[in-house]
Amino acid sequence: MSPFHNILVGVDLTHYDAETLQPSAVAAAVVQQAMWLGAKTSARLTFFSALDLSLEALPQIERADFHYLTTSAEQTAAKVLRSLVQQARGQGIEAEDKLALGKGWLELVRQALRDRHDLVLIGTRDRRGLEWMLFGSTAVKVVRRCPCPVWVVKPDGRHSPFKVLVASGLDPAAEEGLRLAAGLAQVTPTEIHLLHVVDFPLDRRWWATTLPDAKDKAYRCRVREHAVKELEAQIDRAGARRLTPPVQVHLMDEIGILADEGILLFLKKNPMDLMVMGTIGRGGIAGAMIGNTAERLLPQLSCSLLAVKPKDFVSPVRL
Repeated sequence: MSPFHNILVGVDLTHYDAETLQPSAVAAAVVQQAMWLGAKTSARLTFFSALDLSLEALPQIERADFHYLTTSAEQTAAKVLRSLVQQARGQGIEAEDKLALGKGWLELVRQALRDRHDLVLIGTRDRRGLEWMLFGSTAVKVVRRCPCPVWVVKPDGRHSPFKVLVASGLDPAAEEGLRLAAGLAQVTPTEIHLLHVVDFPLDRRWWATTLPDAKDKAYRCRVREHAVKELEAQIDRAGARRLTPPVQVHLMDEIGILADEGILLFLKKNPMDLMVMGTIGRGGIAGAMIGNTAERLLPQLSCSLLAVKPKDFVSPVRL
């Protein structure tokens, strides 16, 4: 069964040349990925863009000039969106376009809610360090608040077969991500790797350092065995047991290694096209200063990211 049926494609007009309307590498990668998914899954594509056209967004501008600029922007946006729809239809993919007024990330999430899209596809600019932490990006804001899976495209080529890493914290959202990856494997040749970075809780307790060596070794063995058992159960529940090639299970169990570090180390040794992982929504100071594993990894990834919410997640955005 196809994992996606109603895909929302975010079109960032700032990534298109104002005169030639040619896309940047990031914008072109998003469109290419959308066309590939549309063809593979027979999903409907909605090319969507939002324009923040308000006097507040353009301070000190005269009203006559404001009217001219906004009219011109709407016409240019419509031209870009219509061209993308024509490209999709030319490849036999059902497609439409929609244009909204407002903040890009907010209107994108509202559109996902309004038409119940089952996937949002967007690109991202490569901010790093303090700039990323303080200001985030449209991609992070969408990942935090969008109820459906969000596929953040990085402009790198695809392997054949398509290589997917599912990073599992043994959580339900990661299991849903594995189910989506298995769905992709049913419509295109896909190699799935399931990775868990083992957490040893005793390592975070200073009073546990006195545990005898034999007891410590037995404890770590039990933690590893539990992780493998849970990963195998996730494969069964996600319907991924009979895939060809089979899902490859990996444990990263170096003492003291963090999830972020383990995932990046694995990706350095094993290049992937897509990393899938569960995420939770955070906002405010907690979101800015802490984030979550998916958000922290996003600016460091060379591959695309598919962020999946828990099924009980409720978006804070309202229509």
